[in-house]
Amino acid sequence: MTEDERALMQPPSWMFGWWTGLVPAACAFVLAFLAVSLAALSFPFDPVVRAAIVAAALAAAGTYHVVRRRARRRMKADADAAWRGTEAGFVTSTIYTVTDAVAVEECEGEGRHYYLRLDDGRTLFLSGQYLSDPIDQGFPWQSFEVVEVNRHWVLKVVPLGPSLAPSLTRPPFTDLEFESDAVPDDRTIEQRDFEALKASTGRR
Repeated sequence: MTEDERALMQPPSWMFGWWTGLVPAACAFVLAFLAVSLAALSFPFDPVVRAAIVAAALAAAGTYHVVRRRARRRMKADADAAWRGTEAGFVTSTIYTVTDAVAVEECEGEGRHYYLRLDDGRTLFLSGQYLSDPIDQGFPWQSFEVVEVNRHWVLKVVPLGPSLAPSLTRPPFTDLEFESDAVPDDRTIEQRDFEALKASTGRR
């Protein structure tokens, strides 16, 4: 693994900065203060009520801050563990040549999915947030390289040829398709009738 690849693997420090806890807590305080204030409109707005409102808002903000801080600690521990587990790992590189592509529109921020017909007739399925940057750069390409760590994490997708516009873009996967396991796992390669795949979807 090169130094550049190691840098790509490390979780960004901004994800765990102090501001990621205090800013949401401050927002929670403001929201709780407004909510309790509205609820107290039917009561005399005396000093006791004022103190109760502030105390309730502080309690809500404090609770939110503690819960979020614990969640961020777990996230950082998981990220550190993943980093330690892959730091000494091996980088593998696979080059694909694509002759046709079917794009699947994203739903609820999960990102786009792609069925890619390879030059040997098999179909590669790619799906994941790691495709966001490649898509901005013109993915899919007629040829590209997928770099993985321990054959588990996709480190990067590198273009090796010109862009290849999908011949079809179908609507997002339905809940039924997910529940029936009709959606392949990311980086699955299988033999399938690509023309039948295209015919079974709505053209966009």
